[in-house]
Amino acid sequence: MKLQELKAKVYELAEVTTTKQLKAKYKEIQTLDMRLKTSWQETIAILQKSQSEYEKWLENPPEEYKEIFSEITEALEKYDQKSIQTKKLAQEIVSIADDLEELAEESQNEAEQIKQEVEVIKHISKQARLN
Repeated sequence: MKLQELKAKVYELAEVTTTKQLKAKYKEIQTLDMRLKTSWQETIAILQKSQSEYEKWLENPPEEYKEIFSEITEALEKYDQKSIQTKKLAQEIVSIADDLEELAEESQNEAEQIKQEVEVIKHISKQARLN
């Protein structure tokens, strides 16, 4: 691999963008001279080993972590359920609000019609009194 390819792979594996971030994240490479290709090759080996160890750990974590992971999973499931319920309620509220708005508009229109009818009746009544 070319040096640039090595750097890109290291940055991708380490999820960093600079050598400074890389050295801050992995103490094992702080003494390496990152101007050298061999240092980048060593870094890849270190990162791959670290990732492999982490994956093995995830496959069989200590009991205390299994309990924590279980609690987290349970909390996430409850959150998902509550989130779904909240979205449904929000949709219902929007629907009710739309219905109320439509009803208010209809009531407003009826009120306008009644007003007009009252005006016509007043006018007719006035005309009748004058005759």
